[in-house]
Amino acid sequence: MDIDRNFICNVISDMLDNPLEHGIYPTSTAFSRLEHYVEEVRMRALGWAHSYCCIALDKGEDPRCIEVPKIINQGRIDLGGRENEKR
Repeated sequence: MDIDRNFICNVISDMLDNPLEHGIYPTSTAFSRLEHYVEEVRMRALGWAHSYCCIALDKGEDPRCIEVPKIINQGRIDLGGRENEKR
């Protein structure tokens, strides 16, 4: 997803543009930022999945019967990505 790629590129660029004294790159800071981002994205995805199932149930649908690719594609759209495309 473009959002993820942009965030990762920003973290790596910040690290490479701001070396510590003696030219050492602050990798631990970059790793921490990436780790927090992954945790945040996971929590957002879990919340989205829970909401998706609740909405399906409210509509009288059984979320267990919804095709997984349909759920994944909708997640990509709703969470700021894009629909599954041929690569």
